[in-house]
Amino acid sequence: MSDVRRPTTGTTAWPEHTETPRQRTVALLVLLVAPFMAMLDMFIVNIAAPSVETQLHATFAEVQLVISGYIVAFAVGLITGGRLGDLWGRGRMFLYGMAGFGATSALCALAGSAGQLIAVRLLQGLSAALMLPQVLSLIQVLFPPAEHSRVLGLYGATLSCGSVTGQVLGGVLIKADVAGLGWRLIFLVNLPFCLAAVLVGARFLPRRQDTADRPGFDPVGVLLISLAVPLLLCPLVFGAQYGWPLWVWPAFAAALAVFALFLRWEARFPADSGSALLPLRLFRLPGFAGGVPTALAFYSGNSGFYLVLAFHLQNGVRLSPFAAGLAFVPLGTAFALASLAARSLVPRFGRKALIGGTVVILLGLVYLPLGAEAGGGTLGRALWLEPGLVLCGMGQGLVLPSLLSLALRGVDTADVGAASGGILMTSQFAGALGVAAVGAAYRSALGEHSYTQAFRAGVLALVVIALLSLVLLARLESRTRDRE
Repeated sequence: MSDVRRPTTGTTAWPEHTETPRQRTVALLVLLVAPFMAMLDMFIVNIAAPSVETQLHATFAEVQLVISGYIVAFAVGLITGGRLGDLWGRGRMFLYGMAGFGATSALCALAGSAGQLIAVRLLQGLSAALMLPQVLSLIQVLFPPAEHSRVLGLYGATLSCGSVTGQVLGGVLIKADVAGLGWRLIFLVNLPFCLAAVLVGARFLPRRQDTADRPGFDPVGVLLISLAVPLLLCPLVFGAQYGWPLWVWPAFAAALAVFALFLRWEARFPADSGSALLPLRLFRLPGFAGGVPTALAFYSGNSGFYLVLAFHLQNGVRLSPFAAGLAFVPLGTAFALASLAARSLVPRFGRKALIGGTVVILLGLVYLPLGAEAGGGTLGRALWLEPGLVLCGMGQGLVLPSLLSLALRGVDTADVGAASGGILMTSQFAGALGVAAVGAAYRSALGEHSYTQAFRAGVLALVVIALLSLVLLARLESRTRDRE
């Protein structure tokens, strides 16, 4: 496979069968199991939350920890997981993460109390953080640059399939209640996917050999980032739920201080060192330096969008959780198709495709309040929203894989795991920030007013975020093209 870039540190054992297009396709299918499972578990638990609360006699706060604990643990481990792949083998770390994800899924299904479920969900989030950065890393390594847009389009489509499947499948499994297992089925469904990915991946994914010149690990960096991330995420995740109590502000201040200490520590490593957890040389690359703030804006809009939409469909339109999940299907389909189309549109039109995708999102957002006022009855009101949802899904599908490609452009193979983990961690921050900011706009307008007015206020906040994303995307693309 002569067109594949080799790692700059250590040596890599590439299985012979990855040299053929068919075998490389199999390797890609194995890798795509990870984003599908990560998104599936992020959304499917939301649907099952009421059942968990009832059957485990859990408090509302404990149920929120079941959901949010996974997100926080996931974000905490992303940079470390990506860097472990750089140092000890991306295929190997992918398999370890996938095996851990399957094992913790089984333990989640066996949990006998809310406390046990929370603890295992934290471990499940760490397992996801180990496997997911390897996907973007191996895409950069296994495929030549000319194919990155196509493969990242498939990655984006997989994310969409996982999120939509999670919402629909969660409702189906809870309603079916096979063998009286109830909510436990949402975790057991992971097992066949994980088992198949481990068995096939062990044969088709590249594995790094141990070498004497492998860079050292950065335990101090791991400790600092593992402290900074929850100090920032926990106030964002839980602050809004409890009316922004006083403890969130010292936590924010402490997070900024620890992040500053982390960056200062990383700066102590020489520029050409491979031992830093997050090499600061990445921020000298226009794609990565511009991609971090762009991802922060874009992903915060995405997360806020799904939050406001879920509230409006269930509280405003009065759909059941299962019907609300079905309402997401056209949006997810449009997202997936647009992600696949991006593989040909972006190389052809460049920045125009990115700007066009964001404009399509804005058109969908402008339509949604109008659609919310139209139609009669529950079904009619839901159907009138669909054109706006399809437009938003199309725009998101065009932008997401292109954003990832631009952010990772020019990253050295030895650093691609750390860069992937950094971009993915940013998306988790953005998710919490978007939920907090857009949720605050929604709740402040709700008060004694109608859900439609609250929906309008939430969409207005999303329009502002989309306009910011448009500016940042345009600057990101122009900066990377200027450098080239």
